[in-house]
Amino acid sequence: MVCAALLFSAGNWMALAKAKKLKNPIAPSLSALADGKQIYAQHCENCHGERGDGKGEKAAELSIAPTDFTDAQKMTGLTDGELYWQITKGRHPMPAFEDKLTPEQRWESVDFLRTFAPKPAADTSSAPPQQK
Repeated sequence: MVCAALLFSAGNWMALAKAKKLKNPIAPSLSALADGKQIYAQHCENCHGERGDGKGEKAAELSIAPTDFTDAQKMTGLTDGELYWQITKGRHPMPAFEDKLTPEQRWESVDFLRTFAPKPAADTSSAPPQQK
């Protein structure tokens, strides 16, 4: 039984490693972001919160805190493919959306999730000083 669990876990990690390399085929256009926002409001907001900060009205009831999408450092470390895979497969207590949302809707959701965390500013501390 332990071996079966280890094999299942290894398969999941291999799938995640493959997913990490997936490229988002949906550009974050106004239309895609509007669709992603609607999907988020319907399926994600109760747990992840209106602001994406993981403080939705049902968050306190969960055994694991929902992801805080406003954490720019964490979000920068995740590829679109990883986010897509997490939405697709879920992880307790989050349900899988593979059978609830189309692939396009899951990619639009990824685009919308990216709007919660500001892009980190470029580090200019090592840049040479500007001459006038």
